[in-house]
Amino acid sequence: MRKFRFPDIDITGMWVVAVGAWFHIVARLVRKQPVMAIQLAELIAVVMVIVGGYKILNKWLADIERKERQHDENGDA
Repeated sequence: MRKFRFPDIDITGMWVVAVGAWFHIVARLVRKQPVMAIQLAELIAVVMVIVGGYKILNKWLADIERKERQHDENGDA
């Protein structure tokens, strides 16, 4: 059993970390390589949308599953 465990990052925490990293990296790239700064911004945006959408879909599916189980337990037709 592991002694330490990394906490799960919620969607808000992920956004804060990604935006902070983006500002930190892009601040140096904008003057030297503006095209690379734009590509980095697009890459980070795509990753955030994919991961965020995945977490939202998982939450919705868990809610649907929970409601179906409650419906089955109550014996509603």
